[in-house]
Amino acid sequence: MKLFISDLMGIEDPVKFLMWVFIVLMVVFLLFLVTLRAGNKLGKRHVAVKKTYGLIYSTLLIGAIIIGGITALEVNSNQSKQIVRTADQIEAIESLEHIGNENSHYLFGIDISHYQGEIKWHEVKGADQSIEFVFIRSTMGKDGKDTRYHKNWADAKEHGFIRGAYHYYRPNEDSNAQFKNFAETVTLVDGDFPSILDVEEPSKFGDKKLRAGVLNWLKLAEAKYGIKPVVYTGKHFYDTHLKGYIEDYPLWIAAYSGKGRVSDVNWTFHQFSESVEIPGIDTQVDGNSFNLSMEDLKSMCLGEQDHSKKYWKPNKIK
Repeated sequence: MKLFISDLMGIEDPVKFLMWVFIVLMVVFLLFLVTLRAGNKLGKRHVAVKKTYGLIYSTLLIGAIIIGGITALEVNSNQSKQIVRTADQIEAIESLEHIGNENSHYLFGIDISHYQGEIKWHEVKGADQSIEFVFIRSTMGKDGKDTRYHKNWADAKEHGFIRGAYHYYRPNEDSNAQFKNFAETVTLVDGDFPSILDVEEPSKFGDKKLRAGVLNWLKLAEAKYGIKPVVYTGKHFYDTHLKGYIEDYPLWIAAYSGKGRVSDVNWTFHQFSESVEIPGIDTQVDGNSFNLSMEDLKSMCLGEQDHSKKYWKPNKIK
């Protein structure tokens, strides 16, 4: 309702505006009454004015009731907003609870793209949070390229991070052309993470075509790099479009309400927040957990001989 009034009147805070309008009207009426009584010369020609007393008193009473009601609504609204903010803060704390916790069994990493702008990598390396891996967007669709990919890719390697490149999948474009774009842009060497496919959008051609294209991209990537790629997707999207079709690949799942939301998923990576603050990066970034050990993380990379560990999925959900 408040949004409707705001749109209608073009006023940022219409509740407060209405309160002030009624207050001003009440003051004017009160001054008018005081002036009339002070004159004390109400003759016949002022009978009409006398008759307005009842109307004025009624208006003042109604105004007082309206102001009281609006004030009560405003207070209730503010309290509700405060509760929401508090819930969000608690959720954020729960999502970030393992960062900086020496006893945590999760490894922490971030993912970035050109949206983060120029990154001061020496500050990222010196962050209090121990960042073990960095996933970097490289390409989008059949011809899109992240403008900061090559710079970020080189800098991540220079500063000793395990790095991975991900491709944003456009479901209405040819999967062969999309993989060609990725392969021509990304060169993986020993120590790099396997290729990653980011799938977030449904296809206008239906789920069957979407899955066929995704699986084709994944098979092309495995054939080229000799190691199974990772699939990134959101929890809801996974449940409604991909579940049961990509279980042969390590899963990087996005869900921002703590670990409870992914308790039914055999995930390898969990993107638990999109609002992590890291020194050296001007914008907030996505925060990610790895569900296995540092040894397992390194064993996923190119150059390792044994890639038979059940696709690096945990034996049981933690």
